Amino acid sequence: MLYLILAITASTLILICFKLFGKFGIDDFSAITINYIVGSLFGFNFINWEQNISAIAMSSWFPMALLTGGLLISGFVLFSISTRKAGVAITAISSRMSVVIPVLLGLVFLGDEAGVLKISGIVLALVALYLTLKKDNKEKVSLKFIWIPLSVFMFMGLNDSTVKVTQHFFLSGKGSGDYVSYAATAFMVAFFIGLIISLFRISKGVKVFKIKNLLGGMILGILNWFSMYYLLKGFEVIQVSVFVPLVNISVVALSSIIGYLIFKEKLRPLNWIGILFALIAILMIAA
Repeated sequence: MLYLILAITASTLILICFKLFGKFGIDDFSAITINYIVGSLFGFNFINWEQNISAIAMSSWFPMALLTGGLLISGFVLFSISTRKAGVAITAISSRMSVVIPVLLGLVFLGDEAGVLKISGIVLALVALYLTLKKDNKEKVSLKFIWIPLSVFMFMGLNDSTVKVTQHFFLSGKGSGDYVSYAATAFMVAFFIGLIISLFRISKGVKVFKIKNLLGGMILGILNWFSMYYLLKGFEVIQVSVFVPLVNISVVALSSIIGYLIFKEKLRPLNWIGILFALIAILMIAA
């Protein structure tokens, strides 16, 4: 339960960071690229650099770290593109509905227990996510752009699934050093991919290296690191079909309430119903 609470806290603070990025004019992609190198260095320092490059490259989980890093940065790029092309609401919904993928992974392939109450809670959680994220503005998505939010759905879901597969098949029974090294390596891979994209953006005249982008990325990196670490540790003790929905629905409900109380964001009656459904779903899934 502790890992669940810490994962929810870190993930909620990440969403708050992105809200503040908009208010302070921080470039999202620059901050996210910096975040990965900060998170990686923080992780390796967390274990006092006990594993060298050759040991990491020979580890059984190394190919999964490469895949995870690619999914991390790709998911963010697609999320950013989808926000511009398909709209904020449908992008938010598609990213959160991606919980379906790791849930199915756990139920079908990893032997997670699936009682009637739990499955009903998961279905209610999906309804709650949709209602909580549904906005008043009527965004119309052109058919030529529909593939973008669908890609966000796939990449976000595959990322959580990849992390779970790595924990289940490659990290189970190993010490914290391997957990940390896997996460830190994945972050480093994501950073190098982000760096290549950043260099391309610089060639197009985008000012990437600003102090506020650096500071925002550093804060985000530490939060993102803990989010990944507690996700891994949570998978170790809680079924993925329980853990992922609980984290996602709790983060959406909590961030919506914080947005209402602190950022004065409007919540429609439909959104409040979604938050209520979220609380009921949490009790059903965790029962």
